[in-house]
Amino acid sequence: MKKWVAIFFLSLYLLGTTEAHQLLKLPLLVQHYFQHKAENNKITLLSFLNMHYAETVVYDADYAQDMQLPFKTHAENFCLIAVPSLPTPKFEMEIVATPVVKQTIPIVNDPGYSFLSTQDIFQPPKNV
Repeated sequence: MKKWVAIFFLSLYLLGTTEAHQLLKLPLLVQHYFQHKAENNKITLLSFLNMHYAETVVYDADYAQDMQLPFKTHAENFCLIAVPSLPTPKFEMEIVATPVVKQTIPIVNDPGYSFLSTQDIFQPPKNV
């Protein structure tokens, strides 16, 4: 029972959301082929398919029937799946001008700067 329910829902989904619903029009294709076969005994199935699908569209007396054949038109029964979503929150950002800080960098050749100063971080450990 579960298998048949799963097949039913899968086929329902595929027929509603893909072009698989065009397969339901196959009896129209067979019926239209037999109409052409009655008019012309020499027509084969391949020449019929070539005439209706490979060649350019001919606007003749059976044009309306030709457009009802499978895979001649697309997305006529399109199922749109809408996913509800929350509205995006408004995000405002205030642009603040950053103050310019003038920084002095000591020059190595400056006689006032020494590597041995107490401000230097590269010093040996001291005993306290």
